[in-house]
Amino acid sequence: VIKTSLRYNSNSDQLADAFIQGAKESGNSVEEISLKDKNIAFCKGCLACLKSGQMKVMIDRANSLYETDYQFRDVYLLSTAAENEDGVDHRAINGLKGWVACYPKSHFVGSVFAGGVDGSNTIKDHPALKKVYEIGKAIQ
Repeated sequence: VIKTSLRYNSNSDQLADAFIQGAKESGNSVEEISLKDKNIAFCKGCLACLKSGQMKVMIDRANSLYETDYQFRDVYLLSTAAENEDGVDHRAINGLKGWVACYPKSHFVGSVFAGGVDGSNTIKDHPALKKVYEIGKAIQ
């Protein structure tokens, strides 16, 4: 589970934690990676991945997050936002689908969006928490 929120105990983190809890309760081993306090180097278009056959996401300039032998296969987007209108998460979903397409062993499975969470801990009773918990619990 890659947590991308820059805030500690954010609504997004709590959504990810519910997923993690479900996955662990069904016997899965879960690796958590937080991008808080990380220096992320974005793609510079060098095309080295095409030459080497390896796609790397660089964190802290020295260590790659995943290489060819990456472990993620089924990818879900769990997202939160203050806005609650239909389609708020559309761009995030499309961006993630583009990223997932770079990893041939992986595929985008689906997303869960928790809208209307505009302040600290406002996700507390949101139905998305139960939904992601159940998704995590169903992972084999």
